[in-house]
Amino acid sequence: MTGKAEMKSKHLLVLHTGVLIYSVSAVFIKLAAGTGLFSLRFFLFCCLSLLSLMLYALIWQRVLNFLALSTAYINRSAVFLWNTLFSFFVFAEKITIKQIAGVIVIIVGVMLVVSDDG
Repeated sequence: MTGKAEMKSKHLLVLHTGVLIYSVSAVFIKLAAGTGLFSLRFFLFCCLSLLSLMLYALIWQRVLNFLALSTAYINRSAVFLWNTLFSFFVFAEKITIKQIAGVIVIIVGVMLVVSDDG
């Protein structure tokens, strides 16, 4: 791998770490929804979600210095993969074949865009 390709891979890894953190914020919000409105747990989960979003925003701003906006933005689609996994493993929600197919299409699309983005 060339130096430029290695750097791009590192920036994409950082971006996907940010996307994972962004997805975790949705988990915290769903956990907050399962508590009493304005309870201590409600505020705790909302604050954790907000902190996750703030960390994601910092990562996003940093990554945009190194990746094209179109590349960075299409990679945000990976959030659908993380949300599907979290819904299954954390919340024991049913995942359908159509959802799995949709996630596969999204991931293949992201891979096509990233591989074409010299």
